[in-house]
Amino acid sequence: MRKSLKLLVLPLLVALVAGCSKAPVVEENNAVQSVGTAEQAQASKYAPAEWRTVQDTLEAAKAEKAKQDSRFALFRGYGKAKALYEKVPALAAAAKTKAEAELARIRQETQTMIAQARTELDSAAAMLSTAPVGKDNKADIEMLKQDVAASQQTLTEAQGDFDRGNYDGAKAKAQTIIDKSRAVKTAVEAAIAKKGGKGKK
Repeated sequence: MRKSLKLLVLPLLVALVAGCSKAPVVEENNAVQSVGTAEQAQASKYAPAEWRTVQDTLEAAKAEKAKQDSRFALFRGYGKAKALYEKVPALAAAAKTKAEAELARIRQETQTMIAQARTELDSAAAMLSTAPVGKDNKADIEMLKQDVAASQQTLTEAQGDFDRGNYDGAKAKAQTIIDKSRAVKTAVEAAIAKKGGKGKK
């Protein structure tokens, strides 16, 4: 009976050892592919914490596999490496989802800022057209007009950045336009106040 049991258990042990000693090639390929997909979604930029977890897990899997590769064939055990590789796709998918959501949020935020910049600039240009002009402020008004013209060019550049996906650049330009437009309106209000509250009709 014992002999029969040994004969039954022995093949199972051999199979188990063979299974654990087999390198997790498929799992590694799946992990690497999933990381590439997350990278394309710019997870490193828009989901940095999740991306770091993905990278750490992948590196740990690689290190464990390399450790087992260096051992004598009969003593190799890839169970831990396989388990780590199998975690990567889910982590990468989570990083991709987070990055896509963050990118969409930033895109909407940038679009809103550009619209605000356009509104502020139009308002500044309209106010500037009513500014009283005299010998004492003619040069200042001309400078304000140049600021408005420059801001209009910057607005075109901001829209170009947005269309190319350069949201950081677009937001920076939009903020510059907003600040300059408000400065122009403040200057016009001061000019009108100086003239006794009467703008150009």
